Amino acid sequence: MKPRTIRYYFGEAFRSVVRNRLMSVASIFTVASCIFIVSVFWILAAHFEYFVQQMEETVGMVAFIDDELGHGSILQLENMIRNIPQIASIEFESREDALDGFRYWIGEDTALLEGLEIDNPFRNSFVIELTDLAFEEDVYRALSNLQPHGIDNIRRAGALGSILVTISNVVQIISVFLIVLLGIISIVIITNTIRITVNARRHEINIMKYVGATDWFIRWPFVIEGALTGLIGGAIPSGIVWLGYSHVMNAVSAIPELAFIELLESDMIFGALFPFALTLGTVIGLVGSTTAVKRHLKV
Repeated sequence: MKPRTIRYYFGEAFRSVVRNRLMSVASIFTVASCIFIVSVFWILAAHFEYFVQQMEETVGMVAFIDDELGHGSILQLENMIRNIPQIASIEFESREDALDGFRYWIGEDTALLEGLEIDNPFRNSFVIELTDLAFEEDVYRALSNLQPHGIDNIRRAGALGSILVTISNVVQIISVFLIVLLGIISIVIITNTIRITVNARRHEINIMKYVGATDWFIRWPFVIEGALTGLIGGAIPSGIVWLGYSHVMNAVSAIPELAFIELLESDMIFGALFPFALTLGTVIGLVGSTTAVKRHLKV
């Protein structure tokens, strides 16, 4: 393809956007609204997934061991637990290590430590990390089946983990639904915009056909126009969301009472969100313009 031809395609696409600026603005606004809502739910889904991962790493499960179990039986029990497929790691914690951890947590000088060295209330246990918090119930049942082999009690995150997993799944489902729904609406509006352009230039198109212009020579400006509309519609909300997220991060970090909230860094979100938003907008524009040309351009 010659450079002069490429310049012609892009020049016609830009002129068409200007000529039909009202519909073009409507198309860009619709795509931008779609991308903006999808971006917000993307951020929510990313944070819920991050919180669930944190729970998997910090909460996990603890299986307390029967006090009468010997060293050999403890090793045998550990091998049984390792065979549970949803377990990422398992670490034995002796009652002495548990007491040291409690001492470090509350401080050495507290009166609560008096007598604990002689009568240690802590128990031997296995600290278990899951591959996915969604498997917590399955792992709990598997560990419960090992109680005859020396597991005395099991501590787990409980309902909180299930709630977070459920919310994360719901947010992801809503995000996919919104992408499809708003994408269809955007495609319809872009299709109508391109159709108006095609109808306005039908006499010119017929003349071009009579002098030997190929179908794709006529189609390319419309395809580029749709892609350009979608690209702009993806870039605008991406910038708005990025600025808004930066302000939210600064506001949260400035409030001491919210210091416990750990937000994801901008790079971790927008490194993937920016390309996705631009690609989604461009694809919506391409689909809309291609559909309009296919249905309404008689060549």
